[in-house]
Amino acid sequence: MCGLLGMATRAPLTSAARERFAGAVQSLRHRGPDLQAQWSDDRVLLGHTRLAIIDLSPLGAQPMQTADGRHVIAYNGEVYNFRELAAVTGLSGLRSGSDTEVVLRLVAQRGVAAFPLLNGMFAFAFLDREAHRLWLVRDRFGIKPLFYSADAEGLAFASEIKAIHAMRATRPQCQIAALHEWLYFGNPLGEHTLHDGIRQLLPGHYLELDLDTFAVQTRAYWSLAAQVRAAAAPELDAAAAIAGTRVRLEEAVKRQLVADVPVGLFLSGGIDSSAIAAFASRHYPGKLATYCAGFDFQAGEGDLPRARAVARHFGTDHHEIHIAGANVAELVERLIHHHDMPFGDAANIPLALLAGQISGHTKVVLQGDGGDELFGGYSRYFTLARRALLRPAAQLLRLVQQLTPRTAFHYRVRRYLRAVGQRDLATSLALLLTSEDCSLHPERVFGSRLQQALLRHDPFARHRQCLAAIGSQDGVNTMSFVDLLITLPDTFLEKVDRATMAASLEVRVPFLDHDLVDFVIGLPGAVKAPHGKRKWLLKQALAGIVPEPVLQAPKSGLEVPYGRWLQGALKPLFFDHLARFERLHPAVLDAAYLRGLHAATAAGGKDDSYMLWKVLNFMIWTNNCDVEFRE
Repeated sequence: MCGLLGMATRAPLTSAARERFAGAVQSLRHRGPDLQAQWSDDRVLLGHTRLAIIDLSPLGAQPMQTADGRHVIAYNGEVYNFRELAAVTGLSGLRSGSDTEVVLRLVAQRGVAAFPLLNGMFAFAFLDREAHRLWLVRDRFGIKPLFYSADAEGLAFASEIKAIHAMRATRPQCQIAALHEWLYFGNPLGEHTLHDGIRQLLPGHYLELDLDTFAVQTRAYWSLAAQVRAAAAPELDAAAAIAGTRVRLEEAVKRQLVADVPVGLFLSGGIDSSAIAAFASRHYPGKLATYCAGFDFQAGEGDLPRARAVARHFGTDHHEIHIAGANVAELVERLIHHHDMPFGDAANIPLALLAGQISGHTKVVLQGDGGDELFGGYSRYFTLARRALLRPAAQLLRLVQQLTPRTAFHYRVRRYLRAVGQRDLATSLALLLTSEDCSLHPERVFGSRLQQALLRHDPFARHRQCLAAIGSQDGVNTMSFVDLLITLPDTFLEKVDRATMAASLEVRVPFLDHDLVDFVIGLPGAVKAPHGKRKWLLKQALAGIVPEPVLQAPKSGLEVPYGRWLQGALKPLFFDHLARFERLHPAVLDAAYLRGLHAATAAGGKDDSYMLWKVLNFMIWTNNCDVEFRE
């Protein structure tokens, strides 16, 4: 796991540009503390920061060239099937034991046809000096990030946005369409970032730059929609689906244990991490280290007793870490720096605290992300499946609800009913994925001019795009596929990458193994979660492998008490940044409205803690990064 960056310019590179680039490489040092290096010719610069995982020797260093010097790669991630690929494609004379060299040689041999063969998590830049082509490539599910900016000067790209600004000596300008998405979901979606002129390469896509004309094109080398269509086949019976899931999940975990450093596991004691513990403990050459954390801001022991029992069952080398979130204000500001944007999912806080505690003991951990999205682990999946029945009831209940007291519960029910009652499927689906109620106009946190600018953009455009791509599906699969296309890459995987790479820790996600995903997405929702039984297929596949109490336990998660913090430990930070924001950017936020929102939340009734949390993140980003606003 590493960081990569680069630039390609129309004119020959200047000494000033090379000096800025050296500084940009250092801005990503946290992603790769083992080695920082660069390669260049007269118009192309490639940089790399290495976290050595496979082949720790200098032979695995990057940027890496083919023996003839024609092809050069800067690569971030892991391709787990690299040894099999080297064998079946006849790659000989390999100089290293690294997956990087296999990817380099394979792409040199096969071009874009190599991309779908790579089973792993990755983002890389590949230069063909003879053909005058530069490719940027990102893995199927967006596990690893890759951002780029193309303009009249050329192309700049990096694992994190801060490096692009460092290369170009620019300051952020807020992107308004992305800001409307962020307001609803806590992060921008798809290609969007909050930095005007900087995009994120979509999962399963590659960008091609012609170094003669500087024409830029992006194309998909893999799409979930195409895979769903390709997977359409006679339905498997339940027994075959269960057996197929079990075999593929075990193979996925086994594949992702490949490393030349110790591998551990984040173990919460839930179904997903327990499944990984079960299979990893079978195949790991040694005693698997597992980690679970207890935080001083959670009630009771949290996940510790469940994880302890699972670790004892599988005989892992278990570590319980007790973490105090004492200086949460400093951590919030540091995480915004690592995300390069305000980020709404406060679960990045406990994840960053845990990663910081274990990064000195291991470089690689497995984690259970993707299990809920793949197997129907959320209640909203069944809301969508029963939407046709719920819509008339929702419209009637909305009338009744107008007579109920305006409590926090009243507003939660109101938001749910409004989401279910929408005629448009994309709007209904999007509103089920946000805690905001569009009828209460969340745009009101901004000044009137910015409100008008926001309302010119559809915050649910990405949902409409994804629904159109996947076509008609059953309710469970519709929500599952949209989660795989939006929620997982834009929120959960973004959170995991930044919170853990800030501590130089690599996280692998076996539930997003290609073979497993390709198999499961071809199954109807009624097989994955029949009659509203969440994760039924996964539970059946794990029967007799994972202890029954784990399989039958209710879903739980760590609630980060940002609402309480905003009224206590973070209250001074909120109002200090609000006062500073007013001075620097008058009329961008409605400061009086926000003060009223904070007071009303403190008094009870409607709880706007999440909106206040997002606004705090937004103010910190804007104030600390000197962001410009252009409507």
